[in-house]
Amino acid sequence: MRHFVLAACLAATTALTPAFAEEIPGSQFEAGNWTGAAYTDDRGAFSYCSVSVGYTNDETLWIGFYPNDTLSILLSHPDVRFQTGEQFDMQMMMETGLPWTGVGEAWDEYFAGITWEGIQPTVDFLVSGQYLRMLGIGIDGGYDVQGIPDALALAQTCLAQNSGGGSGKVLTPGKTPPPPKVPDLSKPRTSGTGVGSVLGTPAPKPAP
Repeated sequence: MRHFVLAACLAATTALTPAFAEEIPGSQFEAGNWTGAAYTDDRGAFSYCSVSVGYTNDETLWIGFYPNDTLSILLSHPDVRFQTGEQFDMQMMMETGLPWTGVGEAWDEYFAGITWEGIQPTVDFLVSGQYLRMLGIGIDGGYDVQGIPDALALAQTCLAQNSGGGSGKVLTPGKTPPPPKVPDLSKPRTSGTGVGSVLGTPAPKPAP
């Protein structure tokens, strides 16, 4: 079994609140139901690129790409709440191959997940199937991630274009990434989770 450890210290996330993350105009991209963009930090410097997809049960899968060659994968569930900094022994798996194991963490009340060191190996793992599971954080489901190869390729391009270097390794190692912004509920959302579910039908937009 392949073992990885948390690559970035997330203990100081309270110092970098979602309000400090500002979307860079013109950086937005879409791939099917996935949407993403680049963001700056509180100093106006490039911070990360992210891509996310929503599900009709109001769950959200969020993936962040950072210039120190780390990739964070977070989940949010409407019925699950976390304590910031809470840690979890986790397994991340696709429907084929062996799971990856490591220590995950809650970034805020709504999002928890894990950060892996090495963007390309993590992307290779994520595009190896169509269903993702992350066990250990109290959200047990199989997430249909159809279309994720195109979404992650666009996120990698976003990182290369905004980080100032093709490899993207320009931040000081260990720099704490900010937590994700609350997803825009007006975005298209996929039609369910779990093996055998159908992906691609937008859910109705929420009422004003």
